[in-house]
Amino acid sequence: MKKFFIVLSSVLFALNLLNCTSGDANAQKNAAASDSAAVNDSARGDSKDTSDNKSRKGEGDFQPQQPSAVPVEVTTLSTGEISSFLLYSSTLETEQLVDVYSRIAGLVVGVYAEEGDRVSKGQRLIQIEKDEYELAEQKARLDYETQKANFERIKALQQENLMSEEEFQNAEFAMKAAEIAWKQAALNLEYTTVTAPISGVVGDRLVQLGGRIMTTTKLLSIANLDEKIVQVYVPQNEFTKCYRNQPAVVTTGILPGVKFNGYVKRISPVIDPQSGTFRVVVGVKDPQNRLRPGMFVGAELIVDTHENARLIPKSALIYENERTYFFTVQQDTALRVELQKGFEDAEKIEVLNDIPVGAKVVVLGQNGLKNGSKVKIIEERSYTWQRREEISSLPVSKN
Repeated sequence: MKKFFIVLSSVLFALNLLNCTSGDANAQKNAAASDSAAVNDSARGDSKDTSDNKSRKGEGDFQPQQPSAVPVEVTTLSTGEISSFLLYSSTLETEQLVDVYSRIAGLVVGVYAEEGDRVSKGQRLIQIEKDEYELAEQKARLDYETQKANFERIKALQQENLMSEEEFQNAEFAMKAAEIAWKQAALNLEYTTVTAPISGVVGDRLVQLGGRIMTTTKLLSIANLDEKIVQVYVPQNEFTKCYRNQPAVVTTGILPGVKFNGYVKRISPVIDPQSGTFRVVVGVKDPQNRLRPGMFVGAELIVDTHENARLIPKSALIYENERTYFFTVQQDTALRVELQKGFEDAEKIEVLNDIPVGAKVVVLGQNGLKNGSKVKIIEERSYTWQRREEISSLPVSKN
């Protein structure tokens, strides 16, 4: 029994000791947890303070971002003249362009014209050796004089009835044949000097000094540059739009920006059944002689003209979904306008929209714009056709 109480006491002591150890451990654990919570609360407080400070600092420094202005170039909507026309391409020609040939064969002993020389009608161009032709002319003249003297003798005898009528007629015919042969020989002698058939400029010189030529040998070509023409072939459905003396304009890529006035000189009354076209000849006015035959040119037949039309350059146009737009600028703001077009040419187009003259139209930078975009004008352009219209609108001095 005594042993039982000793064992029970030992067990209870061990349990009490175990409870004390667990309590101390729990207390330490609770204390550590309390310390960690305090640190976390402090960190959260600091973080919150930092965030609040940053938030307050950001609120003080924030400024709303403004859209940047798009740099553009503009021009002024102006008034002027614009025409509706029929445009065709062809080569420039002259009314008079001839190839020079010799009427006789022979050896070339003189060349008196070079390419580019201006010659007058009848001026000497080529000299052919004429010794042989001089002898032929002298012989023919002697034959004629002989036959003439013989005829005069027979005529005197016939008047005295000493010569038959038949002999008289034969003598007369022989004299006339000799006269014709003499004139032919004299003409051949004259042909040894080749002269210019028209006045103009020598185009090609194909003959060489010392060369032998035949009647089929081309010697020179001469063009009269004072009368230039352009031949165009117009479709038959445009026949009613063409008429004599119709104004025209001729241009060439060799002289960009230069226009030559012209007019319809002739219209063929016959339509080609194969091509369905008719020929129109346009006369070209070139007082400074800047055009040359053979140049590739464009001919514009003026059908109608609008005076004082509102014009903008074609570079201002934007094409979108089969529609055409352009931008105007009002108080640094771009406004998109759908084009209502009238006549147009290669440089400009007529605006039928109700837009005041003098409005600024964007010609460069418009592809990145939207309606209402802010813009900054960096340059204002002026076009050649605008300057021409300004000059033509100036009052003429009467002094």
